[in-house]
Amino acid sequence: DFVRFLAPPIPLPLDKEGERGRLIFGSIGCASCHRPALVTGPSPVKALNHKRVQAWTDLLLHDMGAERGDICLGLATPAEFRTEPLMGLRLATVFLHDGAAKSIEEAIRLHDGEAKRARERFARLWPSERAAVLRFLGSL
Repeated sequence: DFVRFLAPPIPLPLDKEGERGRLIFGSIGCASCHRPALVTGPSPVKALNHKRVQAWTDLLLHDMGAERGDICLGLATPAEFRTEPLMGLRLATVFLHDGAAKSIEEAIRLHDGEAKRARERFARLWPSERAAVLRFLGSL
């Protein structure tokens, strides 16, 4: 019950740069997998019934490229991973399923497969735009 009713970490308030980063995050394609919110299904428990959760995930399997393909669970291929929720991202110390990335920016650089275009768009951003996206992600 403790885990079931544990609330997600509340994002930090966004300043102007963070808000700009949130918009850029969506415009370069990151939000196609890291969707801002999900709605819970029906539940007899009022606290869980049809609630909007800012999880920043679609909870679907996506191809992350052969370089990340090291495990295979269930029906997933070795390169497929469930989109990691970004809620609470600011509290993480390592990133990706295997902890291969030591920073958020490194985790973005390690995206491949279906996320390759978004990764490339991120890399082509002006340094101030990349900093804005990282500021946004650091608020989650």
